[in-house]
Amino acid sequence: MTERRFDRQRRLSRMAGMNPRVPREPGRTLDPERRLRGLVQLEDDEPAEAGAPLGRLGRRLGPKGRFLVVAVFIGVAITMGSIYWDRWSNESATAADHANPAQVALGHTLYDQHCAFCHGPDLAGKPGWDGDYPSGGRPPLPLDGTGAIARLGDRDLFDVTKFGGQPFSPPTYKNDMPGFEGRLADADIWAILAFVKSRWPEEVRERQKEAAKEREG
Repeated sequence: MTERRFDRQRRLSRMAGMNPRVPREPGRTLDPERRLRGLVQLEDDEPAEAGAPLGRLGRRLGPKGRFLVVAVFIGVAITMGSIYWDRWSNESATAADHANPAQVALGHTLYDQHCAFCHGPDLAGKPGWDGDYPSGGRPPLPLDGTGAIARLGDRDLFDVTKFGGQPFSPPTYKNDMPGFEGRLADADIWAILAFVKSRWPEEVRERQKEAAKEREG
Protein backbone atom coordinates (compact mmCIF):
# COMPACT_ATOMS: atom_id res chain seq x y z
CA MET A 1 0.00 0.00 0.00
CA THR A 2 2.84 2.38 0.89
CA GLU A 3 4.65 1.70 -2.41
CA ARG A 4 1.46 2.31 -4.42
CA ARG A 5 0.95 5.65 -2.65
CA PHE A 6 4.57 6.65 -3.34
CA ASP A 7 4.24 5.77 -7.06
CA ARG A 8 1.06 7.85 -7.32
CA GLN A 9 2.71 10.80 -5.56
CA ARG A 10 5.76 10.57 -7.83
CA ARG A 11 3.58 10.61 -10.97
CA LEU A 12 1.70 13.64 -9.70
CA SER A 13 4.97 15.37 -8.86
CA ARG A 14 6.33 14.78 -12.37
CA MET A 15 3.15 16.17 -13.90
CA ALA A 16 3.52 19.29 -11.76
CA GLY A 17 7.19 19.72 -12.74
CA MET A 18 8.46 18.77 -9.31
CA ASN A 19 11.36 16.51 -8.54
CA PRO A 20 10.28 13.17 -7.10
CA ARG A 21 10.52 13.13 -3.35
CA VAL A 22 12.60 10.68 -1.39
CA PRO A 23 10.37 7.92 0.07
CA ARG A 24 9.42 8.52 3.64
CA GLU A 25 10.42 6.15 6.31
CA PRO A 26 7.68 3.71 7.30
CA GLY A 27 5.46 5.17 9.95
CA ARG A 28 6.48 8.79 9.22
CA THR A 29 3.59 11.15 8.61
CA LEU A 30 3.58 13.94 5.95
CA ASP A 31 2.54 17.40 7.08
CA PRO A 32 -0.25 18.49 4.63
CA GLU A 33 0.30 22.18 5.32
CA ARG A 34 4.00 21.88 4.60
CA ARG A 35 3.32 20.14 1.29
CA LEU A 36 0.75 22.79 0.37
CA ARG A 37 3.21 25.59 1.13
CA GLY A 38 5.77 23.93 -1.13
CA LEU A 39 3.32 23.67 -4.03
CA VAL A 40 2.21 27.29 -3.64
CA GLN A 41 5.83 28.46 -3.53
CA LEU A 42 6.58 26.47 -6.67
CA GLU A 43 3.61 28.01 -8.50
CA ASP A 44 4.69 31.51 -7.46
CA ASP A 45 8.31 31.06 -8.55
CA GLU A 46 7.97 29.34 -11.92
CA PRO A 47 6.11 32.03 -13.96
CA ALA A 48 8.44 34.82 -12.80
CA GLU A 49 11.61 32.86 -13.53
CA ALA A 50 12.48 34.77 -16.74
CA GLY A 51 11.94 38.24 -15.29
CA ALA A 52 12.88 37.49 -11.73
CA PRO A 53 16.11 39.60 -11.68
CA LEU A 54 14.30 42.66 -13.04
CA GLY A 55 11.42 42.11 -10.67
CA ARG A 56 13.71 41.87 -7.69
CA LEU A 57 15.62 44.94 -8.85
CA GLY A 58 12.40 46.92 -9.21
CA ARG A 59 11.28 45.95 -5.72
CA ARG A 60 14.63 46.93 -4.27
CA LEU A 61 14.66 50.32 -6.01
CA GLY A 62 11.18 51.26 -4.96
CA PRO A 63 9.04 53.95 -6.66
CA LYS A 64 11.63 56.72 -6.33
CA GLY A 65 14.45 54.51 -7.57
CA ARG A 66 12.45 53.37 -10.59
CA PHE A 67 11.60 57.00 -11.37
CA LEU A 68 15.28 57.95 -11.25
CA VAL A 69 16.24 55.07 -13.55
CA VAL A 70 13.60 56.10 -16.09
CA ALA A 71 14.70 59.75 -15.84
CA VAL A 72 18.32 58.77 -16.49
CA PHE A 73 17.36 56.75 -19.58
CA ILE A 74 15.27 59.63 -20.90
CA GLY A 75 18.13 62.07 -20.30
CA VAL A 76 20.58 59.83 -22.16
CA ALA A 77 18.16 59.48 -25.08
CA ILE A 78 17.67 63.25 -25.31
CA THR A 79 21.43 63.88 -25.15
CA MET A 80 22.18 61.32 -27.86
CA GLY A 81 19.42 62.75 -30.04
CA SER A 82 20.78 66.27 -29.61
CA ILE A 83 24.31 65.15 -30.51
CA TYR A 84 23.04 63.33 -33.59
CA TRP A 85 20.96 66.33 -34.67
CA ASP A 86 23.87 68.76 -34.26
CA ARG A 87 26.16 66.47 -36.24
CA TRP A 88 23.59 65.93 -38.96
CA SER A 89 22.78 69.64 -39.25
CA ASN A 90 26.48 70.54 -39.45
CA GLU A 91 27.17 67.91 -42.11
CA SER A 92 24.19 69.01 -44.22
CA ALA A 93 24.52 72.79 -43.77
CA THR A 94 24.01 74.92 -46.87
CA ALA A 95 24.25 78.36 -45.24
CA ALA A 96 26.25 80.23 -42.62
CA ASP A 97 24.17 80.63 -39.49
CA HIS A 98 26.06 82.79 -37.00
CA ALA A 99 23.32 82.09 -34.40
CA ASN A 100 23.86 78.32 -34.51
CA PRO A 101 26.23 77.46 -31.61
CA ALA A 102 27.13 74.02 -32.96
CA GLN A 103 27.97 75.34 -36.44
CA VAL A 104 29.94 78.25 -35.01
CA ALA A 105 31.92 75.93 -32.71
CA LEU A 106 32.82 73.67 -35.63
CA GLY A 107 33.76 76.69 -37.72
CA HIS A 108 36.00 78.02 -34.95
CA THR A 109 37.93 74.75 -34.86
CA LEU A 110 38.28 74.63 -38.64
CA TYR A 111 39.29 78.29 -38.82
CA ASP A 112 42.11 77.70 -36.34
CA GLN A 113 43.30 74.75 -38.43
CA HIS A 114 43.06 76.22 -41.94
CA CYS A 115 42.68 80.02 -41.81
CA ALA A 116 44.31 81.51 -38.72
CA PHE A 117 47.84 81.20 -40.11
CA CYS A 118 47.08 83.81 -42.80
CA HIS A 119 44.16 85.82 -41.44
CA GLY A 120 45.26 85.73 -37.80
CA PRO A 121 43.69 84.12 -34.73
CA ASP A 122 41.85 87.40 -34.10
CA LEU A 123 40.72 87.68 -37.77
CA ALA A 124 42.73 90.92 -38.14
CA GLY A 125 44.59 89.88 -41.30
CA LYS A 126 48.21 90.78 -42.13
CA PRO A 127 49.73 94.26 -41.85
CA GLY A 128 49.67 96.27 -45.06
CA TRP A 129 46.57 94.66 -46.48
CA ASP A 130 45.08 98.09 -47.26
CA GLY A 131 48.03 99.22 -49.42
CA ASP A 132 48.12 99.67 -53.20
CA TYR A 133 48.79 96.41 -55.05
CA PRO A 134 47.89 96.93 -58.71
CA SER A 135 49.50 93.66 -59.81
CA GLY A 136 48.31 91.55 -56.91
CA GLY A 137 50.12 89.96 -53.99
CA ARG A 138 47.97 91.73 -51.40
CA PRO A 139 48.47 90.42 -47.84
CA PRO A 140 45.56 88.47 -46.34
CA LEU A 141 42.59 90.70 -45.61
CA PRO A 142 40.98 91.03 -42.18
CA LEU A 143 37.86 88.96 -41.59
CA ASP A 144 36.67 90.83 -38.52
CA GLY A 145 34.26 93.02 -40.47
CA THR A 146 36.57 96.03 -40.91
CA GLY A 147 37.63 95.28 -44.49
CA ALA A 148 35.99 94.84 -47.87
CA ILE A 149 35.09 91.23 -47.10
CA ALA A 150 31.98 92.39 -45.26
CA ARG A 151 30.62 93.83 -48.53
CA LEU A 152 30.46 90.38 -50.13
CA GLY A 153 27.43 88.14 -49.80
CA ASP A 154 27.58 84.74 -48.19
CA ARG A 155 27.59 82.93 -51.54
CA ASP A 156 30.48 85.09 -52.77
CA LEU A 157 32.45 84.36 -49.59
CA PHE A 158 31.73 80.66 -49.99
CA ASP A 159 32.90 80.61 -53.62
CA VAL A 160 36.12 82.48 -52.85
CA THR A 161 36.87 80.14 -49.95
CA LYS A 162 36.14 77.02 -51.98
CA PHE A 163 37.72 77.95 -55.32
CA GLY A 164 40.28 80.54 -54.23
CA GLY A 165 40.54 84.20 -55.15
CA GLN A 166 42.19 83.90 -58.57
CA PRO A 167 39.10 82.79 -60.56
CA PHE A 168 37.35 85.97 -59.41
CA SER A 169 40.24 88.36 -60.13
CA PRO A 170 41.38 90.05 -63.35
CA PRO A 171 43.76 87.91 -65.43
CA THR A 172 46.69 90.25 -64.76
CA TYR A 173 46.11 90.31 -61.01
CA LYS A 174 47.80 87.73 -58.77
CA ASN A 175 45.45 86.68 -56.01
CA ASP A 176 47.15 84.57 -53.35
CA MET A 177 43.96 83.40 -51.66
CA PRO A 178 44.04 79.57 -51.96
CA GLY A 179 41.00 77.44 -52.61
CA PHE A 180 39.94 74.70 -50.23
CA GLU A 181 38.02 72.52 -52.64
CA GLY A 182 39.04 68.93 -51.93
CA ARG A 183 40.34 69.82 -48.48
CA LEU A 184 37.12 71.02 -46.86
CA ALA A 185 33.57 69.84 -47.38
CA ASP A 186 30.98 72.44 -48.32
CA ALA A 187 29.41 72.18 -44.87
CA ASP A 188 32.81 72.86 -43.30
CA ILE A 189 33.22 76.02 -45.37
CA TRP A 190 29.79 77.21 -44.29
CA ALA A 191 30.76 76.52 -40.69
CA ILE A 192 33.88 78.67 -41.04
CA LEU A 193 31.82 81.50 -42.48
CA ALA A 194 29.32 81.13 -39.63
CA PHE A 195 32.17 81.52 -37.14
CA VAL A 196 33.58 84.54 -38.99
CA LYS A 197 30.18 86.25 -39.08
CA SER A 198 29.62 85.50 -35.40
CA ARG A 199 32.57 87.79 -34.67
CA TRP A 200 31.06 90.72 -36.55
CA PRO A 201 29.01 93.42 -34.82
CA GLU A 202 25.32 93.31 -35.64
CA GLU A 203 25.50 96.48 -37.73
CA VAL A 204 28.20 94.92 -39.91
CA ARG A 205 26.03 91.87 -40.56
CA GLU A 206 23.15 94.17 -41.51
CA ARG A 207 25.38 96.13 -43.92
CA GLN A 208 26.57 92.88 -45.48
CA LYS A 209 22.98 91.74 -45.95
CA GLU A 210 21.99 95.01 -47.62
CA ALA A 211 25.08 95.01 -49.84
CA ALA A 212 24.34 91.44 -50.92
CA LYS A 213 20.78 92.42 -51.87
CA GLU A 214 22.07 95.32 -53.97
CA ARG A 215 24.57 93.09 -55.77
CA GLU A 216 21.89 90.49 -56.49
CA GLY A 217 19.36 93.12 -57.57
